[in-house]
Amino acid sequence: MSTANNPRITLELEAGADPIRGSIEHADGSRQPFWGWLELSEQLHRVAADKPGRPSQPNPASSGQAPEPDARAKRPQPQTTTEEES
Repeated sequence: MSTANNPRITLELEAGADPIRGSIEHADGSRQPFWGWLELSEQLHRVAADKPGRPSQPNPASSGQAPEPDARAKRPQPQTTTEEES
């Protein structure tokens, strides 16, 4: 039963996806895509807190493209040196 206090959602998953991906459809017909467990958890938290979803952004789950690399991965790595064996 969907009420103002108990919103109804439909969870659509892409079968076999790793990581998990899909979308959450709200009672008003709007959809919020997610990619991975953290985004799914975030979307469910928003539903439970009765907050609107984040603005729709291009999502690898809906475009079929691989996700962009994490910005942290672009940081320069410290140089390492190896000691010569005697």
